[in-house]
Amino acid sequence: MAKLTKKTARKAAKKSVRKTAKKTVKKSTAKKSVRKSAPQKGTRPPKRTGKRFLIIYHAPIDAVAQTSDSSPEEMAEGMAMWKAWAERVGSNLADLGAPLVNGTRIRPNGSSAPSTKDVVGYSLLDAEDWDDVVEMLSGHPHISGWHPEATIEIHETMVIPGM
Repeated sequence: MAKLTKKTARKAAKKSVRKTAKKTVKKSTAKKSVRKSAPQKGTRPPKRTGKRFLIIYHAPIDAVAQTSDSSPEEMAEGMAMWKAWAERVGSNLADLGAPLVNGTRIRPNGSSAPSTKDVVGYSLLDAEDWDDVVEMLSGHPHISGWHPEATIEIHETMVIPGM
């Protein structure tokens, strides 16, 4: 009977060791996958190649007000043009941007006044050079004829060293 008890005790001990080993493997595997997927501290996004351009959309403020009177069908048609342009530009579109309203100028003395620049929106584009960005903007919905005074202004951004 004593031998049977020792055998039973050994089997039970082996089972316990196996269960503990399995749990340890599962835990370490789970921890490893978490470590791999979590972003590392101090890492930066990959440097982009080419240049980044700020696209500023200009139009008279009354033209923008007129679009608020558009029918849902007209608005959908306008948005379809923007979506088609965004698809054409693809990953070069760093930020579609947004419409802008209520621009204000702030002076060094702290006073302010409404902006008179007729800035109505912006986007950010990544391009290899000036010709590349101009090509991406050909046929752009903002200058497709919705308003005769609508224009696009392009500014190349500069990289700030150490930032």
